[in-house]
Amino acid sequence: MVVVVLALVAAACSSESISTDPITAAPTTGESTMPASTSVSTTEPTATTPSTTEPTETTSSTTEPTEMVDVKVYFLLGERLVIDHRDVTPPAVLREAIEALLDGPGDPTHTTAIPPGTEVHGVNLVDGLATIDLSGDFETGGGSMMMLARIGQVVFTATQFDNVDSVRFWIDGVAIDFLGGEGIVMTDPWTRAMVPRDLTGSVLVDTPRPGETVTSPFTVTGEGDVFEGEFVIEIRRGSTVLVSVPMIRAGAWGDWDDFSTSIDVEASPGAIDLVAVDAGGCDPAECGPPAETIVSLMLAD
Repeated sequence: MVVVVLALVAAACSSESISTDPITAAPTTGESTMPASTSVSTTEPTATTPSTTEPTETTSSTTEPTEMVDVKVYFLLGERLVIDHRDVTPPAVLREAIEALLDGPGDPTHTTAIPPGTEVHGVNLVDGLATIDLSGDFETGGGSMMMLARIGQVVFTATQFDNVDSVRFWIDGVAIDFLGGEGIVMTDPWTRAMVPRDLTGSVLVDTPRPGETVTSPFTVTGEGDVFEGEFVIEIRRGSTVLVSVPMIRAGAWGDWDDFSTSIDVEASPGAIDLVAVDAGGCDPAECGPPAETIVSLMLAD
């Protein structure tokens, strides 16, 4: 997970707004305070005589360029969440990540459930709760699954950071109880565990990307929430399992965590499938097929 200090910026909204005080601020009423008054001095300036000392040579200072931060943004591939990446400027990386999400996908195979024109009015973080104030466009259009998908995109993008546990949604400066006309309850903050598994599966593979050409060995990265924190990655060609890598560690019990493993495939070049298998601790004969995340790849020499 990306660990960064989040500077939080909020825009003023109708009768209630999100405070701009960093980190410790909570949503407050939009009350303003005039600055303390100052008086103008009437003292004449003291006369000075020109100095005959040669001026000291100075060198102009240079400002080091700000180092960009890589963050994840979550779009859709088909009907499932998929990880993409953006470089954002610190220190307000949480807001920058949400802004990047609203900009939409760059990969032509990815889509988004978030309506065009949606804007960020404000972002605030207090004790692990990110309050994200979006424009009214966010709740327009789409059925219940599209609504859940856009919620999932925002929740996963925001909670990638270690100090963000949940997300409270505001629309146009007001905390909402329901989203759109679909009756999706928004009174409680959203966590990753509340996002339907139909959208996430148990494992999200970050690299390699679908359709990518790989050479052996190659590294598989991503994040998962799997039974007892362990799952299997198989490399298949058709119905044949070429490689099986057991006991890959990830998150569990609603807690998504990153994973990384190296895979060595001894096979001729050609199409292969990378399959993350979460059996769920249950016999397939009793519970049905295990949850699988499949990424199609091309193996090169």
